[in-house]
Amino acid sequence: MKKVVNLVAAGLLAAGGIAQAGTLTVANSDIEMEGGITAGYFYTTNIGPSDNDYFTVSTFAIDLTSKVNSMIGFTVGFGLTTHPDLLDETQPPEAEFEFEYGWVSIRPVEGLTIDAGQLLTNIGYELYHTYDNKNYTFGLVWYAQPVTYPGARVTYSVADGIDVYAEYTQDTTGSVGGVLPSDAFAFGSIGSVGNFDYAISYFDYNKTKNLVDVVLSTDIQGIELGLNVDYQWMDDTAKNSIRAAGATSIDDTAYGIALYAVAKMDVFEIPVRIEYVNDGQSTNGANVVDEGIYGVAGDDAWSFTITPTYKPSKNTYIRGEFAYVNTDKKGFIDDKGNDKDSRTFVGVEAGFEF
Repeated sequence: MKKVVNLVAAGLLAAGGIAQAGTLTVANSDIEMEGGITAGYFYTTNIGPSDNDYFTVSTFAIDLTSKVNSMIGFTVGFGLTTHPDLLDETQPPEAEFEFEYGWVSIRPVEGLTIDAGQLLTNIGYELYHTYDNKNYTFGLVWYAQPVTYPGARVTYSVADGIDVYAEYTQDTTGSVGGVLPSDAFAFGSIGSVGNFDYAISYFDYNKTKNLVDVVLSTDIQGIELGLNVDYQWMDDTAKNSIRAAGATSIDDTAYGIALYAVAKMDVFEIPVRIEYVNDGQSTNGANVVDEGIYGVAGDDAWSFTITPTYKPSKNTYIRGEFAYVNTDKKGFIDDKGNDKDSRTFVGVEAGFEF
């Protein structure tokens, strides 16, 4: 999730590993442009009858930002962006060249910003584009978080390096128990305290679920460390829908933990991600009625991802990736139709940022 415009300005993830490539200024204008293109070869096991390996352009994206004057500005992003996550059966991930997000920013007084349009979420550690993340694949915790949505957000700087925000959105994605949300609201704080950057948020999907999200990042002796913790619970409307489907036992809470670490050695770095999600199941006796919030098979799942990366310059990289995800029950299918409880992902990606 590419929250770089919102989060970097507030100090979040300054130590968390966004690859800074700089910006280009468009001639005869005050518009700044940044973006990137990535491509690679990838192989995934247990995705059913689909081809296990493929070549693809995983991302081609352009962001334009302008501060028209001291009061009004805008941000817009467009391109082709895939979100290859560890649970997805679609390989290669599908994407079209399109408008991705954008908003107009109004600053009526110093320290106060109002953004309205197609917003990027403030939830979570992983950003919108693959080249903004240290890993190519998106994780289990990311899978159950919001991404983009139409709405408005008000942000106020309460102190140097500390912002608070509130937003109302029309995020109607993410069915829970067969129920889709009608709208959503959120509030939280983003900033830096001492050597730690943080984001603490509450997000409420009307009629489906709620989540509390905490992100922390820091740098200890040259090693970048990050933590993303989610706690989620269902609304009564979603639980009633699951109960109407025949559930006799409803597990209405879930949580996820993702740990990130990046060791750097000159032009090389080794990012590692370790995750655990506990989803629970709503059941009718021995039969599963609802797979929960994170969408994993069984009660829980864990994953491990390592992505050795070579960076010949500040705006280019070549990285390999190995990822493994294991679920409590067999939720994956191999090419012969057999049920499996794990999936392995390997790939090589090259990227250029501008």
